[in-house]
Formats: sequence, structure tokens, C-alpha cells
Amino acid sequence: TAEKAHEVVGQLEHDLIMHVHGAAVVVKHADGQAKMVTKTGATRSGAIMGGFFGLLFGLLFLIPVGGLILGGLFGLGSLAVAVLGLRRWPVAPFLAFAIGCGQMIWIVVELAIIRELSFLHPTFFVVGLVIALASVRWGWPTFRGFLAAH
Repeated sequence: TAEKAHEVVGQLEHDLIMHVHGAAVVVKHADGQAKMVTKTGATRSGAIMGGFFGLLFGLLFLIPVGGLILGGLFGLGSLAVAVLGLRRWPVAPFLAFAIGCGQMIWIVVELAIIRELSFLHPTFFVVGLVIALASVRWGWPTFRGFLAAH
């Protein structure tokens, strides 16, 4: 039977005569349904690894979806910082600096992943640079006051 053959293969592997990467016994029941049995759980671990690498592949190559999400977050973050700045919150320039630097880092990482240049990449990099530079000028008096107090 297949189960006996599987045991013999297992014994040969145990005796270092052969190496098996995976083996299974398929049993077909009288009602026509087949069932696969693995002694090592390779089916379950293969499905888990396949799901993990499928998710990773999807995240890496479905950049437009990630770009939409990150673009929305940076857009909403910029809007929030603008509102905080209009209300004269002292932390606003530092948040603006973080958003500008984050946007530049995002563009560099995206270019490293997709290795393709669009006109939007330098455009949004420059927007991030302008935000970061403007926030330095805007937040410098606050930062000087912070340094003087400590």
C-alpha cells in the first residue's frame, strides 16, 4: 500500500540512504473524495509560506495602491499641519519638517524599489524639500527658544 511505501521511504531517509523533500499519501475513499496526508505538515507550511510571499510580492509590486495610501496620508498630514500652524501651535513647524523629510524618503525608497522615473517623482521630492526648508525657517525661533530654555 501507499502507506507502507511511505514508511519504507521514511526509513531509507532515516538511514541516510536517500533524502526526501516532501512526500504524501493520497487516499481515495469509496465515495470518490481524495484526501492527502503528509507526515511532515508540508502542505500547511507550504500554504503559509505561499501566502506570506504572495502578500509580500503584492505589496512590492502593487505600488500604486501603496502610493495612493501614502499620498493621502501625506496630504492629510500637510493639511493638519497647516491648520495647526494657523492656530500658532509651536509643534507645527517640527511636524511640517517631519512630513517634508518623510515625503523625500518615500520618493527615494519608491525609486529604489520600482527603478523607474516618472515626472511625479522629482515633483513630489521638490515639494517635500520645500516643505522641509520652509519649516526650518518657520520653526527656527521656536527651536532657538527651546535651546535657550534648556
